[in-house]
Amino acid sequence: MEANVWRCDAGHSYDRAKEGYVNLLPTNRKGSRLPGDNADMINARRRVHQAQIYQPLAQALQEQVLSLGPLERLLDLGCGEGYYSKSLVAVAPQATVQAVDISRPAVRLGAKRCPEAHFAVASATQLPLADSSIDLVTSIFAPVEVQELLRVLQPAAYYLKVTPGPRHLWALREALYAQPRPHAAADVPLTGFELLRSQALDYERHLAGSQLADLIAMTPFAYRGNPERRQKLCGSEGLDLNMSFSIALYRQAA
Repeated sequence: MEANVWRCDAGHSYDRAKEGYVNLLPTNRKGSRLPGDNADMINARRRVHQAQIYQPLAQALQEQVLSLGPLERLLDLGCGEGYYSKSLVAVAPQATVQAVDISRPAVRLGAKRCPEAHFAVASATQLPLADSSIDLVTSIFAPVEVQELLRVLQPAAYYLKVTPGPRHLWALREALYAQPRPHAAADVPLTGFELLRSQALDYERHLAGSQLADLIAMTPFAYRGNPERRQKLCGSEGLDLNMSFSIALYRQAA
C-alpha cells in the first residue's frame, strides 16, 4: 500500500479518495446504484453517536477487546460512519484497524472521523483481505458471511458480535406497531466457531425532539411501522427507552 494508492497481488491499483478511503466494491456486487444506508440515515446516526447515546456499548466493546491481550490486525465489519472503529483504535493503538462497509457515504464519513484506521467500501460477502490475516472481527448490528469470516480470520482468532437484545427500544416499538415483537434471541451457534462468552448490556435513555427523530431515522423504524404514529411520536415529549444489547465473543474452532 502506497500513500494514496492501494495495490493487490494481481497488479490492480485503487486510488485513495481525498477523505482517506478506497472504493473496492465491484460494480457487479453493488446490487443497486447506492447500496447500503443512505445519507439521511448516516447523518442521523452520526448525530446520535455524537450525543453519546451508545457510549456504554462502545465502552463494553473496548473492555472485551482489552481482555484479549495484544492484537495486530482488527476488522470492523459493517463499520458505518466509524463510531466503533474509533473505539477500537483507542484501545488497540498498536494494531492495524481495517473498516469496511458497503455504503460509500458512510465510509467517506468514517475515514474523515477516524484517519487512524483504513477504510474501504466493500461487500461482506467478498472482503478485500488476505486469507488468515485478521486477529479479531467485530460486527455491530451488521450482516456477515460466516465463510468469509472463517477465511480472513487467523486460526483460533476471534469474532465479536453485537445484536439487539430482545426488548431493545421496546417503548419505541410499542409506539409504532400495533403488535410489537421482540428481537430474535441472540447467541445462535455459528458453524466453525465456539462461543467463549456472552454479555447482556441494558441501560436507559430518555430521548425527545431531534434526538428521538434521529434515532428513528437511523434505524429501519424510519420506514417501518405506522407513519401517523411515527409523526406523532416525533412531536411528543419523548420516550424512556431501554437500550438492550447482546455481546457475544466467539473463537474460530480448531
